[in-house]
Amino acid sequence: MKAEVCACRDDKLYELIQIRGNDARELLQGQLTQDIAELEAALSLPAAWCNAKGRVIALLRLLAMQDSIGLVVPASLVEGVVQKLTLYRLRSDVSIERADEDWASVAVSDAATFDRLDAAGLLPDANSARSGHGLISVDYSAADRFIEIFGSSDAFNSAGLGLDPTLSDEQRAAMKIRAGLVDITSENTEKFTPHMLNLDRIGAISFDKGCYTGQEVVARTEHLGQSKRRLMHYRCDAPHIAIGDKLSDDERDVGSVVNVSGKDLLAVTPVALHDQPLTINGATATPVPLPYRL
Repeated sequence: MKAEVCACRDDKLYELIQIRGNDARELLQGQLTQDIAELEAALSLPAAWCNAKGRVIALLRLLAMQDSIGLVVPASLVEGVVQKLTLYRLRSDVSIERADEDWASVAVSDAATFDRLDAAGLLPDANSARSGHGLISVDYSAADRFIEIFGSSDAFNSAGLGLDPTLSDEQRAAMKIRAGLVDITSENTEKFTPHMLNLDRIGAISFDKGCYTGQEVVARTEHLGQSKRRLMHYRCDAPHIAIGDKLSDDERDVGSVVNVSGKDLLAVTPVALHDQPLTINGATATPVPLPYRL
């Protein structure tokens, strides 16, 4: 029996914003760090939306959908992103809509499900995307391999994939942390620059696309050739670690937690300290090498 995929807005980790209209690409090109011109060929790309000071409002997963451009956003930010983006629409031919509850997003990591995706023509090559049956699948092969799949609940079920088991929200968060892929939520929005979050290392920034909100700060950091503070993966046995908790070198606070799942956490800390343990809540946080070059 195939497992049906259903969507319930109250339980969603991520939601979808759909951007439509003749001026949709122009609007997004002037707001996001990613080059929208690359989306059609790539099918899916990471991107950030920054404020005028170059601080990340939201991290997005862009989707090249049949009748729109999709923005996959953490559920805690989706309402605010819709409201703020609407302010930039002015008189442009653009509609900005939160997708209905029929839209779903899941992650899988087991070999049997990969085989079913392959049979359905939806198994992407490493670190790429593939579309079919009204779905878009995105492969993350930088660490433990996992695949995210986006589409309507009907598309999931009609494709007959039998996506069981899917990763729980906690398992999915842990996979992303091990891959060095950060989520920005309502708890840490507008606190970090793209370079602090390693977005230049995961292909989320285009440095030759032209102007966008916050571009001057991002370009200046890139031109200087270094960011003194960056995202790092740590492992720690301390209980009750939360977003915003401080990491210390035993003399002073040197960084803060951005994401956490179990013993694994991502924190922005000084690059000069990335090879040494830090402390958090009285316990040792041991650095774990990221699967990409800093």
